[in-house]
Amino acid sequence: MLMLAPSYLPRRGGVEKHVQMVCRELAAAGLQVRLAAPRWEEDWPARETIEGLEVTRLDRSASVGRRTLKPLVDWASLVHTHDAYPFLKYYLPYRFLRPRTPAFVTFHGYEGYPIPLEAKVLRRLVQWLTRGSICAGAFIPKWYRFRCSHVTHGGVDAPAERPPLGRGALFAGRLEPDTGFVTYLEALRLLRIEHNVELPLEVCGDGSLREQAEKLAAEAGLDVTFHGRVPDIMPYLRNCRFAFVSGLLAMLEAMACGRAVFAVYDNPLKEDYLRLFPGAEHCVIAGTAQDLAAELQRCLAEPDLIEAKGAAGYEFARTQTWRRVAELYMDLYLDWLKGRGSW
Repeated sequence: MLMLAPSYLPRRGGVEKHVQMVCRELAAAGLQVRLAAPRWEEDWPARETIEGLEVTRLDRSASVGRRTLKPLVDWASLVHTHDAYPFLKYYLPYRFLRPRTPAFVTFHGYEGYPIPLEAKVLRRLVQWLTRGSICAGAFIPKWYRFRCSHVTHGGVDAPAERPPLGRGALFAGRLEPDTGFVTYLEALRLLRIEHNVELPLEVCGDGSLREQAEKLAAEAGLDVTFHGRVPDIMPYLRNCRFAFVSGLLAMLEAMACGRAVFAVYDNPLKEDYLRLFPGAEHCVIAGTAQDLAAELQRCLAEPDLIEAKGAAGYEFARTQTWRRVAELYMDLYLDWLKGRGSW
């Protein structure tokens, strides 16, 4: 089978991790998998093998990329694209030239709030042109107004035992407006002013808000350490007590370490993104810095509450394995095989 992704290693993010782990599990189940993704940096090799997976990098010119993709399309008996854009840019002509080759799609994330009409139209178009879909988040069917064959919220490989709680808080993610990073800083400022509590924060990530955030932290006298982008977030998660994360995969990884997860939203879509996550009951979800500061104070005043949330989250994360995610992909393909011949 051919996987078509919008990005892949050495870029790192939620989509890249999802594709990496699903390919690994499908290969372990006996499928022969190859992957194609855009060549975002000139120094990346045009072809390489990463963890046993053959990766082909496509030119960012659609016409050149399609020519590079053709031998893989000829080879593949099944195609799975991640998001609408790689499908439309690179695979669309082959959808009509190879109509008998089944194509499937996984939709990830969203294109901002409010969602642009173009994004809704393109996703619905790709769903119509493929034989089944997986949505990475239960918010997608609600906000894009189409049905998915299956819904996943990602996976994680939890350790056999829950690591002991560390100290302080960790923010992991992009330093951008949509991740709520400034809200977390404001909550720490309120915690210090209104409750006389100092909670140190380590920040793993980078983005356009970094300079502003460093200035805000310094002016408020907050104990914040900025690490920038890190190759592996897990050592930092294992050393913290509170995890400030608002991406589904990051939430699962924090839960797998037994950490109390605090997530924030600033619009109705992001609220659904968080509250429709099946592990939401084990997290603290807040819409304002004031609410977040109050929840932090309550958890600090009641250590048993932190312990209970961390333990419940860990038990939930243990059930959300990457093998389970890959089984959804297999179910998608098997469902098509059972009813093939119809769209």
